[in-house]
Amino acid sequence: MKTEALDPGQNIDNKEAMNIGLQLEADDPELLAGVASRALNMWPQLEGFRPAVLDYFDRMLRLGCDIHRAIAVDLGVDADFFEPLFSKSMSTLRLLHYPPAPRSDQFGAGAHTDYGNLTLLAVDEIGGLQVRRRGGGWIDAPPVPGAFICNIGDCLMRWTNGVYASTPHRVVTPEGGDRYSIAFFLDPNPDAMVDVLESCVTADNPKRYPPITASAYLAQRFAETYGSFEKK
Repeated sequence: MKTEALDPGQNIDNKEAMNIGLQLEADDPELLAGVASRALNMWPQLEGFRPAVLDYFDRMLRLGCDIHRAIAVDLGVDADFFEPLFSKSMSTLRLLHYPPAPRSDQFGAGAHTDYGNLTLLAVDEIGGLQVRRRGGGWIDAPPVPGAFICNIGDCLMRWTNGVYASTPHRVVTPEGGDRYSIAFFLDPNPDAMVDVLESCVTADNPKRYPPITASAYLAQRFAETYGSFEKK
C-alpha cells in the first residue's frame, strides 16, 4: 500500500497491486545479462492462479498487437510495422485493489497519463475512474459490462508526434466499497527505437521528440513516479 505517487502534487496513491511481466525462464539471456527491464515473476501458492493469469496476459498481448495493426494502417505505415517491436515486450499485467479511504481528498491513483503504448483496462462495477477533458474538467468513466477501457499512452504519443494523444486520468476514492481492476500495459521490446514516424511530421506539426529506446523511456517515467515517493 501507498508506494506510488502518480501525481507528486497530491497524496501518495491509496492502492496496492501485483505486477506480472513477460514470463521468462531463469536462464533467459536478458535475465543473465542483467537487463534492467527484465525480472522473474513471483507467484503466490494459489491453485490455478498462475496458468489463468498467464493465459490472460497472452490474450491481452495479442489484442494489443492486433489493435496496433489498425493504428499502423491509420498512420500510413505497413500493418505489420509494430509486430516485431512487441515480440518480447516489456508489457505488464497489473492486478489492482483500491480500498476505501478515510478522507475524500485521498486519491486511489493521482492524475497521470500512462507510460507505454496502450492500456487495456478491465474494471468491476465500482466506479472511480475519471478522465480529463481536453478543455479542462474531470468526467466519470463509468464501467461498461463486457467492455475494456482503452487508454493511449505517452510512448505511442511520442511515436506519433502527438497525433495520438494520451489522456490524463485518475481514480477517486471508491464510494461503493473496495474497487478492483486489471490493467494491461502494452509496452514495446526494450531495444525498440521509439522515433517519430515520418507520416506524423508535417509543416504544421514538426518533429517534437528525439529518438529513444523503449527501455530508456520507461526507466525515465518510473524514476519520476517512485523518485517522487522517496522524496516524501
